[in-house]
Amino acid sequence: MKNILLLFCVLFAAINSFSFPDMIRHGYTNCTACHVSPGGGGLLNAYGRSLSKELISTWSTKNEAGVLHGLINTEKVDEWLALGGDIRGAQVHQENDLVKRGRWIDMQKGFEIGIIQPKWTIASFVGLQNVSENKWYPYSTRYYAMITPIDALYIKFGRFMPNFGINLPDHILSTRGPLMFGYGMERDTAEVSWLGENWNFIVSHYKTPENISANNQSGNTLTATYTVSNFKSGLQFLSEKDDLQTRTITGAIGYLGWSKEFGTLFEADQVVTSPSAGGPDKKGLSLIQRSAYEIFKGFHIVALNDYFQSDVDNGATKNYKFGPGIQWFPRPHLDLQAFWTREQTSTSKEGDYAWLVLHYYL
Repeated sequence: MKNILLLFCVLFAAINSFSFPDMIRHGYTNCTACHVSPGGGGLLNAYGRSLSKELISTWSTKNEAGVLHGLINTEKVDEWLALGGDIRGAQVHQENDLVKRGRWIDMQKGFEIGIIQPKWTIASFVGLQNVSENKWYPYSTRYYAMITPIDALYIKFGRFMPNFGINLPDHILSTRGPLMFGYGMERDTAEVSWLGENWNFIVSHYKTPENISANNQSGNTLTATYTVSNFKSGLQFLSEKDDLQTRTITGAIGYLGWSKEFGTLFEADQVVTSPSAGGPDKKGLSLIQRSAYEIFKGFHIVALNDYFQSDVDNGATKNYKFGPGIQWFPRPHLDLQAFWTREQTSTSKEGDYAWLVLHYYL
């Protein structure tokens, strides 16, 4: 655990698909209660901003949940205009008998705007931090148009992340980045969502841009969930094909609000990859379990289990992290997360893997 304390410096981070699925503990079963998008993440509506002050943050002042802590008064335009933006970075540390390394990654800075009408919405996020070149490029990484012909029905198309899996901001988790649902993996997507009182159904079709895959990749997703009180669970399916292979993901997800203080999120996915040229299928497994308890308003202790194995017949592909963390919302616009986990792989003895994230949004 040596040098883990190097993580505890001041970091400013945000997640371009940030959402807070733990709100199931308070009876908020659909993302549209707080977010403009039915899949959560990105722009908050006026009610979502108010909850960041009244329900989530430890301290706040009267207008602090507003844009730039209330410095910009949007009260007269809140019904039709949504403003947002993020600054994002990450510091990680890994140490075992083979490696000892830490890295700061300045990942993203950007601004988002949405025009909201009763039956339609358009939104765009502008700004991208290129991690490999450490340069900032001002172009739109996420944009969409959405129509709502009737209550509970949302038809959305543009470039965004298909609604698949639990939309946690930690893209290093096995159910996000390793499954190609991590940072910077937005696709050209058409999506239809039915968000009823108990049943939710979401279907999407996407085509992957060439900067992510040059192999003519496209796919479809289907998610179905059922909600009873503060418990939401369901099944999901993805079918994807490109010039080299086909991939299917079959999984289960759960949002479990045991009480207003305690909740659990879990997701388990089986991945089957079949080469187009023939040969045996490869089966993989991704699993996360994240339980959080709110000690006092805005401050949570977290237990995390994260398992990934890209090939269940090859032990060398296994990676398992488990350990404690904290998540703290000290004030509106700020979200601090710190995790220390023990990491088990087949190539080294057990080691440490830790990270610290601070999310700031406008």
